[in-house]
Amino acid sequence: MRGPERETLVELPRGCGKTSLAAWLSVHHLLTHERPGVYFGAASVAQARIAFEAALELAEHPAIADQLVRRHLEIRRADRRGVIRMVPSDGPRTHGLAGSLYVLDELWAARDDGLYLSFRSALAKRPDARLLVISTADAGPDRPLVRLRARALAAPKVKRSGALTDCSGDGLRALLWEVAPDVRASNLRAVAAANPASWITPELLEEQRRALPEHAFLRFHGNSPTAQREGAWLPPGAWQACLGQPRFEPGEPIWVGVDVGAERSHTAVVWINASLHVGAAIWEGEQGILRAVERIEELAERYQLVEVVADPWRFGQAGLELEQRGVTVVTWPQTDVRLVPASQRLRDAVVEGRLVLPDDARLAQHAANAVQRHSRRGWRLERPDRSSPIDGLIALCMALERCESRPEPVRLLGWLG
Repeated sequence: MRGPERETLVELPRGCGKTSLAAWLSVHHLLTHERPGVYFGAASVAQARIAFEAALELAEHPAIADQLVRRHLEIRRADRRGVIRMVPSDGPRTHGLAGSLYVLDELWAARDDGLYLSFRSALAKRPDARLLVISTADAGPDRPLVRLRARALAAPKVKRSGALTDCSGDGLRALLWEVAPDVRASNLRAVAAANPASWITPELLEEQRRALPEHAFLRFHGNSPTAQREGAWLPPGAWQACLGQPRFEPGEPIWVGVDVGAERSHTAVVWINASLHVGAAIWEGEQGILRAVERIEELAERYQLVEVVADPWRFGQAGLELEQRGVTVVTWPQTDVRLVPASQRLRDAVVEGRLVLPDDARLAQHAANAVQRHSRRGWRLERPDRSSPIDGLIALCMALERCESRPEPVRLLGWLG
């Protein structure tokens, strides 16, 4: 909580003491901050009360009891210069707060993001304010915690060390203790590694494994975010490892992928050269397709456009107009036949570090949003819900597929006598 990031996400399996830890941090903040105002919130008042009562118990410790005044729903400093208070779970009812520390417990249980948005937007009221979100992983689509986790994995710095994924940048720090997506419930060693609390023993985990369905065991005791939904398509940090300085020479051949979204989605143009250096431009809203055509025309003036590849849906008329101007446009329907092998091709290129990606926050967010969705033909990239765009990633997928599928040059092997 002392770093430059104003927002911190901590994900841990159940029983690892995250609620008590947050309560202790809150009491410490109350005693050491110059003008503290600490607010506890959760998906329910009952859940918020658990964290608040942990803080209340600590406030009774003889070493600090004389510095604090304990009440039913709040803890005050004896000098009346600070307070810890439990707030309603209803987001709109908390918009008057101007605290220095907001603690949001078990975000996975929230039905909507009202309380999170209330706390997060309140950071604008005080430059010293911080937000701490603590939770076990969520497994449902279109959920506040799922979106926050995707934002963390799109951060500039993502490092995986054992069971801990550490993400930082763009105002957010995330510490995620979790099993890998392919871990099974029977692998108790891997599950134990995701539980940093010393009191979570192998014997306790074995007891839970026998009592719970596999998906519930992996979610609650392995903190697996993929136990009940589609899996993550990349290892943590793989995308960030490919970030660099893409270079393009004037007149060189490039392949361009275009994915046009609906009015609430994004429109993306992604281009790639033979060295697998990548450029990208992404826009929101209905004007995106006009911006995409303008960018393609700019690219055509600067480079040799081998192909512009696009799904004919929503790009059909624009594609015809570009062809009339001498641009080669290839239709690429996003069916399983095409997208399944192209998704695997893109994953391999990222994991093997063959791409040089731009440090583009929107493109990184699209990559973090995407999930693996399996079909009879294999897995393909898809968005987990309607509010999480992946258009930039799909455009990259198309451009890479066309770039690497170009035919080999004809070679003369000899003459027939």
